Amino acid sequence: MNILQKYSLFFVLFLGLMFPLSAQSDLSADVSSLSEDREDTEVEYDEEATILEVDNSDLQEIVDKIYTLEDLVEDFLQQDSMVQYFAMYNTDLQIVPYINTKEIDTNILERYDVIKAQTDLGEDFTYIKEYVFNKNLAWDYIYERIYDKNSKLCYFVRRYNTYNSGCAEVAFEHSEYFYDEQNNLIKKTYAIYDSNNNKLELDDCWMEREAYEQYFTLDSFLQTYPIPTLTE
Repeated sequence: MNILQKYSLFFVLFLGLMFPLSAQSDLSADVSSLSEDREDTEVEYDEEATILEVDNSDLQEIVDKIYTLEDLVEDFLQQDSMVQYFAMYNTDLQIVPYINTKEIDTNILERYDVIKAQTDLGEDFTYIKEYVFNKNLAWDYIYERIYDKNSKLCYFVRRYNTYNSGCAEVAFEHSEYFYDEQNNLIKKTYAIYDSNNNKLELDDCWMEREAYEQYFTLDSFLQTYPIPTLTE
């Protein structure tokens, strides 16, 4: 073998070694870049799905008091006692008394169940349950609010249901917010489940995130939704 043949063989072997290394380096760079892109797209904060536990006995006492109000509201709703009903229709966009005729009303946009009462200790409170209807006249969203004796929001609930989650025939979300007298969030719950109350995994579902207001005072709520019995 002459020197030209030796150098030709060496050059071929050299190219054979370099190209795989170069390809492997490019592949590693691509994989690294892909991983970084995935991290950027997958790490997304979902405030609605957060959970906050009570961390001291003083706050737990406030939460227990709010649960007592919630139980009182449930009693009123089940007995249909102290409850007033209002609605907004697309015919005039005014909030007026709601009359349940047991017939489908294609003009209804929202309904409000209202309770203005007192606790056993004589403290005033106001409860408002707001139904937001879709074009099929089924509720998509329900917002519940309890305002304390000082007309400050102490309890807020968001309920959402959808047929388009991709993880169940119907998927439901339920969030509860608990506030102290300064409107500081002290407890937050979250649950997602199907129509049989089986727990779902949020990562497997597509749940819409709508824009909504909690309204931390009763006055601010009534400025947007002037419900007659509460504005008189």
